[in-house]
Amino acid sequence: MLSTLRFVLFTGISLVMIFTAVYMTVLNTYKPAVKTYINGEFIGYFADEQQFDEVYNDLVAEKQNIDENVKVYLESEPTFEQSYIRDSLLEQQNVYTNLRAEIKTEYTIYEVVVDGEEQMTFTAEDQADGYVEKLKAEVEDLDASVNVEKVAELENITSTDRADTILAEIVDRNKPVEIPEPEPVVVTPQYPTTVYTGAVAAYVDGPKVWPTVGRKVNCDYWGYYGHNGVDLAGAAGTPIYAYMAGTVVFSGWDSTGYGYCVKINHGNGLVTIYAHASALYVTAGQYVSAGQTIAGIGSTGWSTGNHLHFEARSNGVPVNPWIYLNGV
Repeated sequence: MLSTLRFVLFTGISLVMIFTAVYMTVLNTYKPAVKTYINGEFIGYFADEQQFDEVYNDLVAEKQNIDENVKVYLESEPTFEQSYIRDSLLEQQNVYTNLRAEIKTEYTIYEVVVDGEEQMTFTAEDQADGYVEKLKAEVEDLDASVNVEKVAELENITSTDRADTILAEIVDRNKPVEIPEPEPVVVTPQYPTTVYTGAVAAYVDGPKVWPTVGRKVNCDYWGYYGHNGVDLAGAAGTPIYAYMAGTVVFSGWDSTGYGYCVKINHGNGLVTIYAHASALYVTAGQYVSAGQTIAGIGSTGWSTGNHLHFEARSNGVPVNPWIYLNGV
């Protein structure tokens, strides 16, 4: 009986010692950790939730170093499972890389749009507003504004040097070109006798645009003998637009009284003429779109003041321009 008690006692003590040894080994080899998931994806092991917050805050600061106004977020809250892992695994895993892949960013960008085309992109609103103000101060009637957008990544942000270059290019492109007016050659204009013979106006299809900004008529078609066009009022330098798409067949000085003028062939026998310009922005052979700026209003040639003389010719014969302008 005594020997049995001794055996039981010895066995119990041995088991306690073995369990203690195993427990101490586990404590020395394995550490408590939290197994972390985001959107069901395993991210890694963290010593605790506080360590997760520290890593996350480090990554937020990393993004804010690029843009302090960036919105940094996770699509869903992380979930944690209590676990035990080896110290070496805690040290070897790259939780920064794994968590960085799950972080989402939302940047606010400010796009400078000029005449419907994006020209510059900034991360600061005041910087974008500043360039719009500069553009409007340099060029009258320029359609410049700032569009605000949200994007996940910052791409193609405009540097200050590049923005200054773009601004200078836009200003240079939009300012009227000063063309010295040569001494006009006095030539008696010869008007076709077929003007009123019932010439059939050529039919053309496609988008059509009123040829300048204003619609005030200074002198209508046949307002005096031989006046084959419509005179539209406008200040010097006011844009002149192509009535329709076509090919420029003439751009230069016309000595028959039109001064600087542009002639555009729209096909099917129709040619439109834009006379008395102060500046020319297209060249012969160039294809232009409907509404494209081709010249600036002036008073060159036989003219008594700034205006656009708009004329239409069908197979070389002047026809009433209102056939084409009505309804535009």
